[in-house]
Amino acid sequence: MASTRKLTAVSSTCEEPGAKILETQRLILRRFYPSDAEVMSQAADNESISKNLRDGFPSPYTLAAALSFINNVANNFDGAGQHCGIFVKANTPENPSSEPVFIGTIGMMAKNDVYFRTWEMGYWLAETAWGKGYATEAAKALIRWCFETWPELNRIEACANGGNKASQNVLRKVGLVEEGTRRGAVCKNGEILDEVLFGLLRSEL
Repeated sequence: MASTRKLTAVSSTCEEPGAKILETQRLILRRFYPSDAEVMSQAADNESISKNLRDGFPSPYTLAAALSFINNVANNFDGAGQHCGIFVKANTPENPSSEPVFIGTIGMMAKNDVYFRTWEMGYWLAETAWGKGYATEAAKALIRWCFETWPELNRIEACANGGNKASQNVLRKVGLVEEGTRRGAVCKNGEILDEVLFGLLRSEL
């Protein structure tokens, strides 16, 4: 079995619970607190979201599932990747309340073996946050941060189901190149689907 090869960061990776990773014009990307699990489970428990994701994303999405993700995946820094919550800034036209509002998650999963210099990006947004450019804004920021923080990282890739045109458009907007279609590669809820592969090389930034 191939050993896990972890890329070396050249600056802080902000691994403390709740640590802010990035701030964009409208968003904050930060690490999770266990207390984020409740709002996460409420936002994620939606078949309109889960139908476009892999089966590792539970449906129904329970509080226990959210806690498991936070404790065992998002806050587990063993080289498996980088994950953060997406929050709309407080006291803004999009969020007039005094506290940032959780709208989804975004992350990178590290690959292994000969693919160890490639990470796979994934994300989901609460349905109330769709169509507002938040996914594009978050993905652009995270991609740049990952390439800057891990100089050995050579490629970021992402996949979208053939019918998920919204996610495909996001990936194009953030600079990923459509590389091909894996015909009939996905079986989701008993339906065979195509999968579209996108990639971005460090040299293409």
